[in-house]
Amino acid sequence: MKNVKSLCLVMAILFCITGCTKAVYIENQQFVLTEAIDFDENNKFVVYTSTPVFNGIAKDKYKITFARANSMRISKEVINSKTSGSLAYGKSQNVLIGKRLLQNRDAFPYLDVLFRDSRNEINANVIMIDGNVKDVMYTNMSDKGRIASVIRDLVDSAYQNRVAVQTSLQQFHQQMKDKGMTPAITAMKPEKNELVISGTALLHKDGTYATSLNNQESALLLLLQSDTKNIIPLSFHFAPELFDTTEKMSFVSFNIKKAKNKLKVTFTDDHMTFDMGIKVSIELTEILFDLDIEAQKTKLEQVIAKQLQKECEDLIKKAQKYQIDPFQFGVEVRAHHYKDWKKAADNWGKAFSEATVHVSTQVEMKNIGVSE
Repeated sequence: MKNVKSLCLVMAILFCITGCTKAVYIENQQFVLTEAIDFDENNKFVVYTSTPVFNGIAKDKYKITFARANSMRISKEVINSKTSGSLAYGKSQNVLIGKRLLQNRDAFPYLDVLFRDSRNEINANVIMIDGNVKDVMYTNMSDKGRIASVIRDLVDSAYQNRVAVQTSLQQFHQQMKDKGMTPAITAMKPEKNELVISGTALLHKDGTYATSLNNQESALLLLLQSDTKNIIPLSFHFAPELFDTTEKMSFVSFNIKKAKNKLKVTFTDDHMTFDMGIKVSIELTEILFDLDIEAQKTKLEQVIAKQLQKECEDLIKKAQKYQIDPFQFGVEVRAHHYKDWKKAADNWGKAFSEATVHVSTQVEMKNIGVSE
């Protein structure tokens, strides 16, 4: 009798539990894995989405849908009318922003729906497209796979190889809101039916486009940000007379294996001075001219250190020219010089552009590779 009562109780609970009354088939779902925004040739706001196709008889692996609307949220209604099945947001891997949009408008408000809806994926990569977003979305991927996965893998690989930054939606939100830094996002461009990571896009504090960095400058940016968990590959071209070689052959390549940065900030009559010391351990990966490395190791270390100093200082001056701080030096000032920081916080980009920045470098060659 006791067992019968227990069984009846269990059955009653099971009947009360809300369950699935209808099966949901994956082939009927439209998972939005890439979202892209841009201005068209008439400066009208446009939105593209990429969704994988799970139907076994379908020829294409994914579907691109286009909408012209006033916002991303409004565009969903248009996109819904063009797709079969239910659109499922919250799985996005990439958010693409056209350079034309960034040159004319702050993109941040257009992304509000992505930050406001808790179902959205905040780890999606934020990428500037140097060209038309349309060209990227309709790149032929027949031999590569789904476009969302291709873009995600390209960005992951570029960051691991230190040729571009990698910025998630969450990080982009922080970079826009934190007064001590300005945004830096991955830059990509379409090139002959290929997608190429061209480097890094730097934005003003108001979210508009400032300038771009090539792959080497992007590597130096990561070094100055102390983002050195992976090796940083660099290639330098020296004056040929330094090692009695020719202009075309005066190249040295190396990997930075370890790096230690030390930043000191001083204020004199409200003038700000940064002194950054960079100490690196490197391994030689390529040298295009004859050199007795054992005999001239010290000279080579000094020449590399001098060039590293110059390229870091040039990059900092480039940022100052546009009144931006992708290095996040403002965070350091706020942490250790709060009273002085308060004076500059509301216009940090301008304050940083007027600062004096010195870089000193020290290079230690740990490995010269294997050679006869």
